[in-house]
Amino acid sequence: MANKIEDDEIECEIIESYGIFSAGAKNWNKEVNLVSWNGRPAKLDIRSWQSNHEKCGKGIALTREETEELVKLLNKILKQKDTKAEQKTRTKTREKKSQAPKKPEPPKTLEPFYGELELQFGVGPDKCKSARNTLLKKYHPDRNSENIAFATKKTIKIKEAYDKIMEWWNREAK
Repeated sequence: MANKIEDDEIECEIIESYGIFSAGAKNWNKEVNLVSWNGRPAKLDIRSWQSNHEKCGKGIALTREETEELVKLLNKILKQKDTKAEQKTRTKTREKKSQAPKKPEPPKTLEPFYGELELQFGVGPDKCKSARNTLLKKYHPDRNSENIAFATKKTIKIKEAYDKIMEWWNREAK
């Protein structure tokens, strides 16, 4: 099909149409075709065309050798981008892992000690310390003069529970 582009009096003939790689607005598409311009040997042509091929936009025409070199460059670019994307993914995964280390799970033998501190089993050392301090204030013998024996036993149990839990956490932190 021979078309005469009116403004510049350029003749073109689409020898073979390879396909549309981007459909644009108002019936314009980016296409890859084999085109002969002004009766010259056909070249691979990449440009925007009106859907009826009466008008075309700016584009590029490449010889076979130029096309082969372009393909090599594009493959190289795509491989680099894939590699960079993979590296970023691996880096982000490593960062997430390093930012949020897995919290060790205390052994079930410590469960009664958490109960003594009135805590949910497995909470960390900071919460254990806060609970210990709160309970010591509550049950200290100086604050429970009417039942000093109970307050003393309770204070000792609180301290022992805290010590057992912290002993385990200090071992695990190393």
